[in-house]
Parts: sequence; structure tokens; C-alpha cells
Amino acid sequence: MTNPVLDPRLGVESTCGDPVTWREALELLYGLLPDYAGNLGAAMAAGDAARLRGVAHSLAGASSYCGTVAVHVSAKRLEALCLQDDADALPDAVNAVLHNIERLIHLKQSGTLPPPDGAPVY
Repeated sequence: MTNPVLDPRLGVESTCGDPVTWREALELLYGLLPDYAGNLGAAMAAGDAARLRGVAHSLAGASSYCGTVAVHVSAKRLEALCLQDDADALPDAVNAVLHNIERLIHLKQSGTLPPPDGAPVY
């Protein structure tokens, strides 16, 4: 099953029910997504699993407060694979995170971000 790219109700719940804080956290994450994507690509190109794990861990944490389920789940999976030292699985896991980052960016660029009480977007 595909995870939602954005679940606004979950995001608001993660910010103690404050929709303003949720939007602020989401905007902060949007500002960081290009850096996360670049760092993941650079770490993968360098074969640096420790750096991949660090970036994935940071992204998983940042996305956990925003309702950005697909990014969060794929980043947690990448982090777990790095800890398991499963180098063969890393390229697909990195690509999954990058794909979910692109989905999230596309949602914002489309101008269709849901309201705080809106339904999840897939």
C-alpha cells in the first residue's frame, strides 16, 4: 500500500493540535528538502553508508512532525537498512526516499496543499 504523501490531520496531531505550528513545520521541511535530496545523492555516490544513515535519520526526524508519511516511512526504512549493513538494498531505498521527496515537492508546486483538517493526499 502506498503511504500518503501528506496527511494534514496527522501533522496537526503531531504538533499538539496546532495547525499554525504544523504549517510552520511543513514550510521548514519544504525548505530543507533540496538539501536532503542532494546529501542523499552525494552519500550514495560516495558509497558512504554512515552519511546515508545520518541524513536518513535527520530526514525521518524532521518529517515526523509534518504528516509527511511517505517521506518519513521511506527515510526510516533507509536508516534501518544502513544499520543492517545491507549495501545491495541501499540504491532502491535511496531512490524511494528521493521519489517521495519529489512527490511532496510536486504537491506544493501544484498549489493544492490540503487544509489542516483535510484528507490525506496520496
